[in-house]
Formats: sequence, structure tokens, C-alpha cells
Amino acid sequence: MLKQILIITLSVMIVSTTASCQADQINLPTATSELVELPTQARTEETKPSSAPLCFTPADLIPISFTPDNTMLAIRAGSGVQLFSLETMREESFLQAPQNVLSAALSPDGQTIAWSLEDNTIQLIQVPSGRLMNTLEGHTDIVSKLRFSPSGDKLLSASHDGSVRVWDSKGKLLQAMEVGSEVVGIGISFDGTRLATVPFDGPLEVWDLTTYQKVAAPGGTGGFDTSDAVFSPEGKYLAADLATGLFLWRLSDGKLLWDDHKNSLAVVFSPDGQFLAYSNVDNNQIVLSSPDGAETLRTLEGLQGTVWELFFSPDSSLLAATDGREIRIWNAGNGNLLYRGKAACP
Repeated sequence: MLKQILIITLSVMIVSTTASCQADQINLPTATSELVELPTQARTEETKPSSAPLCFTPADLIPISFTPDNTMLAIRAGSGVQLFSLETMREESFLQAPQNVLSAALSPDGQTIAWSLEDNTIQLIQVPSGRLMNTLEGHTDIVSKLRFSPSGDKLLSASHDGSVRVWDSKGKLLQAMEVGSEVVGIGISFDGTRLATVPFDGPLEVWDLTTYQKVAAPGGTGGFDTSDAVFSPEGKYLAADLATGLFLWRLSDGKLLWDDHKNSLAVVFSPDGQFLAYSNVDNNQIVLSSPDGAETLRTLEGLQGTVWELFFSPDSSLLAATDGREIRIWNAGNGNLLYRGKAACP
């Protein structure tokens, strides 16, 4: 069964430190304890295309977000979350988890890490002290996705148990939404009023986060645990990488604008609204297009495997991606490659 294969693959990605996958699989290289100190890299439009990207060696190769000041990268490892400085090229802190971490999210203010564990619980961890703030219980199956609202006042958790739970910033349960199918992806609008859910089987749906009622079912069919649902900053568009392709809808009337790309495992809008970025599984490229998908603005190449994680920095200046073999970070404005995260640098 496709779902079982995907869950097994993701579990191996989380706990394996020695396995080596074939070229067409997601492969997480063995972590190294050696961190190389390199000089600070300026991230501006004036970065010269000929400048060699800085190499760094994080604990693992599963980045989850940039910190609010755009200087550090939060990276999920099997045993916790690492905060790695892109200025000093050193680990700033490592937040140790009691079990394997299945999903994680950093709050918009950078002060809280939420992670889900193998026992289906969620923990809120204070940054950078690592202090446990709360343990959230209630899900009865794998928590596949965690997302903070843009204002940071809510945490949403999606689970294979068919529900999305809404918690306040301290971990108090506000609402348990029964979606009706295993939830593998979620996305929150920039104003925090709408939620998009991606089920394992069935169409993408949109919910009102004030009434917790379903307000639309744009379409598409099913997703994977890597699937994303993302709203454009001004609330005009909704994009999702589903099992049947990459979709883009106009929210005002639910019109499907395009589904030309049939093989994609990552999609995101830049916070400033300039770009829609998505991966192309067929050639491992990343495409930056206009927000409506009508015009291709830039194509980024170089990753050897399937890109399944993709996100911008809060100020939209950086774009990070991983294929499990390598983390790459580009200047989003001019496409210059600034950083390469690897198991070992040359």
C-alpha cells in the first residue's frame, strides 16, 4: 500500500544514521560531529554568481525553518532539533527529545519548538534552554504535521487519526476537528482565519478557523506525508502538492488555475508575495514562478535527488531546500547558491 511504503520511508529517514539509499531514493547521509568554522556570508543582491557557496555540516539534513532573524536554521534530527548558525557555521544549541521526532515546527517568534513523538504526543520546548513547557495529548495515531499560526497564538496538529487539533500557544486544547480521513498535510492562511487540509484519500478541503466549519473543497485527490497546502500572503491563491499533481486554485471562486506539474513534493509562497516556488520531481529542479504560476521567473538546479522540503526565510531573502542528501540555500532574489549543508565538507 502506498501509504505504508511512505510511512516506512519517512521512519527510516528519521532514525537511520548509517543506511545508504540508491540514487532514486530519499537518502539522509550519516551525521558528522565535526563542524567547520567559516566566515560570515553576506546575503544580498550583490552576491557575485562566481562566489563559492559556504559548506556547513549540520547534525542532519532535514531543515524545518529559518529563525526570525534569518541567521539560523532549525534542523530536525532523529533525536531532537538543532539550531545551526549560518553566520558562525556552528551549532548554537541542540534540543534533545526523549523519543524520535516525527515532525517539528518553530514558532514565529523563535521562542518555542513543537515536536511530535512516536507515542503520538506533542511537546512544547522552550528555545534555547530546551526546557519542556508542556506535553499535549489526545491524538491516537501519527502526528504528521505541526504548524504555528502566523501570529503564533495557535498550534495546529494534523494526524493519521483523521483529526486536526487546535491548541493555544501554551498547549491548551481549543478544538478537535474531525476531518474524516487521515490528515497528511495542513496549511494556514497568513491572516490565520483559514485552514487547508490534505487527506490521504479525498479532496483538499478549506476550513474556517473561527467557526471550525468546512467552507470549501477545491479538489485534487489525496496526498502523502510530504504534501503541503499553502496560501498566498494576500489570500488570493491556494496551492498544494498532492498525490495526483501540483494544483493552484483562485480562492475567490475556487477556480483551478493550473495543474500542469504532475510530479512535485514541495510548494511554497514567499512571505513577500513575489514567488511561488515548487519542486519538479522529474528533473530535481526547483522552479520560482509568479504567484499565479503563469510565468517562470527562475529555475534552480544542482540537487541530485527528489526535493521534498522547501521554504523561504521570514524576510523572503533566502530559499532552502533538501533532497535528504544535501541542504541548499539560495539568495531568492538572484538565484545565487549561498550555502550547501552536507554530511561532510571537502
